[in-house]
Amino acid sequence: MRRNKQSVIFRTTEEESCEVLTQGILSVDEWQPGASLNRVLERSWEQRYDQEADIITQIITTNNVKHVIELGPGPGVLCNKLLSRNDIDSYNLVDIEAAREANEKMNLGGVFHVRDLNNGLDLELPNKIDLFIANDFLEHIQNPAKVVLDVKNLMTKDGLAFISVPNWRMGHAWIYRGLFDWDNFIHFMWQHGFGFEGYANSILKCTPKPRLDSESTMPDDALNSWNFYMLFKRNDSE
Repeated sequence: MRRNKQSVIFRTTEEESCEVLTQGILSVDEWQPGASLNRVLERSWEQRYDQEADIITQIITTNNVKHVIELGPGPGVLCNKLLSRNDIDSYNLVDIEAAREANEKMNLGGVFHVRDLNNGLDLELPNKIDLFIANDFLEHIQNPAKVVLDVKNLMTKDGLAFISVPNWRMGHAWIYRGLFDWDNFIHFMWQHGFGFEGYANSILKCTPKPRLDSESTMPDDALNSWNFYMLFKRNDSE
């Protein structure tokens, strides 16, 4: 076997110094009092959460969703908005201890579970999940495949997954470069038992850059969206 020492080519300058790429873990300082916690109160984030809540509320209403799980929710601002707009029987949040403390302090609601999600999800719930939410989260963990499969085991046979996927054009950091490109991510989810149902674009836009080979099926109107709100439906019978 030949071993070639090759340098990693990044798409953006931000990726070169990103600790997520070098450490492969979520920051231990995430959701501590300070910048990462205060940002959820900024107007731009409030507008984004409102848009996401509108999209997900339509999904909940159309599909009679009663049991929800959200991974990497931070304190749970999106959860709070969804609980205020919908008749949901259970809303489970899974994140680190600092996020749980912020959730309790801000009284955002939901049932909080503290877990390290880097390599899977060890969790038992009393009810099968109708809707799985991952809002700009899967790209930050070491083993997204294991997490998706673990969540699938908690879901109903026709359960839905709402996943926000950042557009690489906005300079987001990745552990697995290319996995979250449009075509690749849809294939990734299909390989793990979820068929693509549709998408919505963000109200935020990023700088135009050419289409990649791994974006051959991406609609033109999604190219410059800050992130993609992608809906999947479980398509296996396990």
